[in-house]
Amino acid sequence: MKTEFFIARKILKSDRKKKNLSKPVVFISTLSIVLGVAIMIITVSIVKGFQGGIREKVIGFDSHIQIAEIGTNYSMESSPMLMEQDFLNEINAMPEIRIMQPYAYKPGVLQSFQDSIKFSLNDSDTMTSSKDILGVIFKGVNNNYNWEFLKNHLEEGEIPDFDSADNQIVLSKFIADKMGYELDEEIDAFFIIGDNPKKRKFTIAGIYDTGFEEFDKQLIFCDLENVQELNNWGIQTYAILEDTCYNGNYVLRSKVKGGNNNNQYNWGRGFKTKDYFLIDGSKNADITLIAGDFKTEIYGISNEANFLPDTARISVKIDSSCSCDEVGKNILSWDQESNTYTTNFGTVQIQNGAGNSHLYAGGMEIILNDYSKVDAVHNDIQDILIYDFDYEAEKITDRHAGIFGWLEILDMNINIVIILILIVSLINMITSLLVLILEKTNMIGVLKAIGTTNRSIRIIFLYHSFYLLGRGLLWGNLLGIGLILLQHYTGFLSLNPEVYFLDKVPVSLNIWYLILINLLTVLICRVVLYLPSLLISRIRPIHAIKFD
Repeated sequence: MKTEFFIARKILKSDRKKKNLSKPVVFISTLSIVLGVAIMIITVSIVKGFQGGIREKVIGFDSHIQIAEIGTNYSMESSPMLMEQDFLNEINAMPEIRIMQPYAYKPGVLQSFQDSIKFSLNDSDTMTSSKDILGVIFKGVNNNYNWEFLKNHLEEGEIPDFDSADNQIVLSKFIADKMGYELDEEIDAFFIIGDNPKKRKFTIAGIYDTGFEEFDKQLIFCDLENVQELNNWGIQTYAILEDTCYNGNYVLRSKVKGGNNNNQYNWGRGFKTKDYFLIDGSKNADITLIAGDFKTEIYGISNEANFLPDTARISVKIDSSCSCDEVGKNILSWDQESNTYTTNFGTVQIQNGAGNSHLYAGGMEIILNDYSKVDAVHNDIQDILIYDFDYEAEKITDRHAGIFGWLEILDMNINIVIILILIVSLINMITSLLVLILEKTNMIGVLKAIGTTNRSIRIIFLYHSFYLLGRGLLWGNLLGIGLILLQHYTGFLSLNPEVYFLDKVPVSLNIWYLILINLLTVLICRVVLYLPSLLISRIRPIHAIKFD
């Protein structure tokens, strides 16, 4: 055992047995370290827990990364994006990605049920009624959507199965309370389609409450097919046999639902703008109609398809050959159930196109296995999209820059708190060491008189200080970690969710932060405590021995 350590231990044992000046000072110094370390641990855990809680809610409503058409990531109205594309398959194969899911947004207006109020004015009963309206955003998702977040915050009802239930939605408790809605009620929503409003009825399947009002007050989850249909994404091809003649032929005309009306039609000889086909009424025929929606340029219709084409099929069966000119108009009757026309020459059965709106979404949401890899994965996705000028990737920190900027400011608050606590603890440690040196001046003089070097004497007192520091760290860690675990398992400290977005004080116990706090405290104390120990070199043996 080193001589310095032996002497330091003897000093500690003798100090415990007798009352001296340094005892209360040492106690206060140790207590400051205990409280300082505990407060640093609690502060870091609460701030990191708060950041994690808010981040979890934002990502729960959104995702780590979104891929959408350029310029639409910040829009409340989604633009169509084909879900089956090579670059999406390449991105989905990245090992950092846990889930890739389609989504689409559609703004709408909710209308409450009529509210009647009866009051008396000038001794006359008067009745008035009103309806509240609220602007919201419908988020269309499918059954493969990651419902984990909403399930954890579901207050009433359940997450709907969109494959078996039509027009069911999940909305927030905030919206339900404001509009007077209840579970399983049918509500009215209005959407702007072109220049006209369109009414759609929905049934409330579930009510959630996250306490994050910024999202709760506007976001409603519905079936992706609802948004696809409302936005007229994709196209659907129809064929109609008209009750008219043209140059002795029957007129079969194409109709296209959806798209931008810049349609071209392929009746078997390539895409052209001709939207009709002539049937001569003399022979059987199987006709395939392919319709496509094409992008518009300044000088007319381009050759670039805007949506995938859709196909309808027509079967003509001749019973008796007949020219359209022979009978004039009133040439047919129509059976709606079988979509079959009966004519004077036979039958025309039409199988309309199934439509392809289900192939489109507003974009793709990407959920990662590790939030810390958002920047790296975003850069890799941007590299994949570099040659595709229609789409871009946006990370969560850019889409909600205000929220994440606010969370980053909290890191600065942590640094300020830690610095202030360390300063207070160091002042107490320095004071304790100076008092101890002053009290042991006689001993220092004796040690110097027998030939002990200044360095050895400094080490004796530093050993003494590090013992106090170690004891303070031990109890400080036990106190801080104990309170954090108590809050984690009991949640005894609650919060107002309307103010803090969380209903209890969040905590996050990270082993690396604990190690960093303890190492930082030890290193800084070791450097700073060396300064008052230099006072020993200025003490002269002859004066120190006579010191009282």
